[in-house]
Amino acid sequence: MWNDNHQQVVDSITVISCLKTGVSGQVTAGLIIAKQDFRPISGKNNEERGALSFTLRDASGTVNVTCWGTAQFVQQIAQRFHINDVVKISNCNVLEKQDTEQEKLFSPTTSVNFRISVDQKNSKIEPLTYGIDNFLAIQQKPVSDDGDIVSLDKLVSAQTSYVGRFVNCLLIIKTTPSKRTIVTKADRTVTCCEFEVMDNSKEVLRLVMWLESLADLTYGLIPKQTILFLTDVKVKLDSFTETLTLEGNTKTIITVNPDVPSAHALWSFAQKLPDDILQPSIKRVSKGNTSKVPLSSITKELTIEEIVDSEPDSGIVSAVLTSFDCTDSKRSVSKRCMGCNKKVPGLCAKAECFGKDVVSFYDFMVSLTDQTGTIDNVKLTGESAEKLIGVPVTMFEAWDSDTKSECMDRVLLERYKVYFTTFTMGSGIWLQVQQVDSWVPNIQSVSTGA
Repeated sequence: MWNDNHQQVVDSITVISCLKTGVSGQVTAGLIIAKQDFRPISGKNNEERGALSFTLRDASGTVNVTCWGTAQFVQQIAQRFHINDVVKISNCNVLEKQDTEQEKLFSPTTSVNFRISVDQKNSKIEPLTYGIDNFLAIQQKPVSDDGDIVSLDKLVSAQTSYVGRFVNCLLIIKTTPSKRTIVTKADRTVTCCEFEVMDNSKEVLRLVMWLESLADLTYGLIPKQTILFLTDVKVKLDSFTETLTLEGNTKTIITVNPDVPSAHALWSFAQKLPDDILQPSIKRVSKGNTSKVPLSSITKELTIEEIVDSEPDSGIVSAVLTSFDCTDSKRSVSKRCMGCNKKVPGLCAKAECFGKDVVSFYDFMVSLTDQTGTIDNVKLTGESAEKLIGVPVTMFEAWDSDTKSECMDRVLLERYKVYFTTFTMGSGIWLQVQQVDSWVPNIQSVSTGA
């Protein structure tokens, strides 16, 4: 279907990279590689309208498309077309890409600097009925280079660095994907699909697909036999299970069983694993204790190198606070339900906790450094954080940004005597700070002979 210049010559179809803004009557076609959920929009005179976004790909590139029209028209498109369908768009409106923060966070990254708008009155979208082999040939080619892949052991060993970021991962499905339906606080029904994944580092994480299209794509895939190339999957720290998770959302593109050497190698690796690898393996906390313990029971002084090597249950370390950010309230204060004593995003969703108070508490992730190294996975919470900052959490929440910055400048890069317990998450050791004291150097007297 394409000549050497990638210019479409059949039925006047223009390949994605050759589309022009401001030109009417253009026709293009592509493979749907990502699809968002239907979005209702309030129209004039209370008319029910809607929008649907998806991403198209051909051999020349990728582009984001948004369909607009009555709710019925857009829902028909949503129900008719799915990921891996090949569609043709006639009289598409090619517009300059909106380089907004919202688009960067919630839309797939594309190869072109424009987007396509499909209008109910002027445009037409339909299945492509010829030449689809050209598109199916790229179905198993990832949109990202496999050199950009981040391994799971790297994510786990540096969790505070990756939480909230989008990464590319090459993974094998470890447990059977399961679907569930959730009703949100806004009374919206959401379907998700979740399962465990792993890579050749043998690290295991939970993967949750929050879009219906991604849930449909992954549900029914076979564990140990299916490889996923995830482009822009989000790294999150699940506050309920206290484990690192991966989240497929509106920005994520998934290539199933990608035809690249690294995927073939991962598949071969998986076939050599024992069958019991298919059993769920993620637990909330696999070792240690994050609750308050008597300081009298913590006596052994250790360096950070010794902590990492020996993984003690508790200890004391003299170290510098090298990472501490109290300017972002979302990363410094969390909420806890007084009914079940669990961390919650807002009101507790458990029926038995209805009417129970939700209280704020300090909840920092910090880093400690001494002469032997640095450990990033350090939780500083509750009374220990309050002693360091000097005020209760309710007063801290009322501080303005300048006061919080002054606090950060005061405590950062200072040396402290830190009492801690440990727990593990994945394969990495974490410290739970039990108390922070000012560091007093141990100065020995030196006598001089007469």
